[in-house]
Amino acid sequence: MRLSIIAAALLVVAAPGAASAQRDDQFVFGIGGGATFTSDVARDNHTTGAHGILSWGIGMVDSPWGIRFDGMYSSLGDAKGSPSPVDQGSAKFFLLGGNGVFNIYGSNTHLYALGGIGGYWYNPNGPGTSSKNDLAIQGGLGLFLPFSNSFIEVKVLNLYRALPNDAGVKGKQSARLFPVTLGILF
Repeated sequence: MRLSIIAAALLVVAAPGAASAQRDDQFVFGIGGGATFTSDVARDNHTTGAHGILSWGIGMVDSPWGIRFDGMYSSLGDAKGSPSPVDQGSAKFFLLGGNGVFNIYGSNTHLYALGGIGGYWYNPNGPGTSSKNDLAIQGGLGLFLPFSNSFIEVKVLNLYRALPNDAGVKGKQSARLFPVTLGILF
């Protein structure tokens, strides 16, 4: 019992040092989650869902630039009474992406921009069916909060050829999503 209390105290004391590693141009690992909002055609097919994200980043010495790799898993709800010619029901998607990160303002609490490219696997037809994969492009803004080793960010995510067109042919329109993430850095 005493050992676990000491270990927990060391973790709390060491956490701010780990977060300062991002500021000091080191490697950083992050985990987070939040809501994925839909827009335009995606809103006709799906409702807001939840997502989880794992990140690994590399800073560059004496530079505002960095690189971050993300893996995100999200579920979207079924838009009942959809005006879309094809009811896709609920959907799950997995995204792997690489981003360039640029520190816009501040050295401790800082605002950053990110943008990148990746691939997605999207399954709107339910469990046991095959998923579709294609290109995804993303960009967004985030705020690093050193007092809690955390970040909050908003991205625009475009999944190419994920949704049906007006004639009901699947895989002809992009799904534009807005993931809002709250995460912690190690």
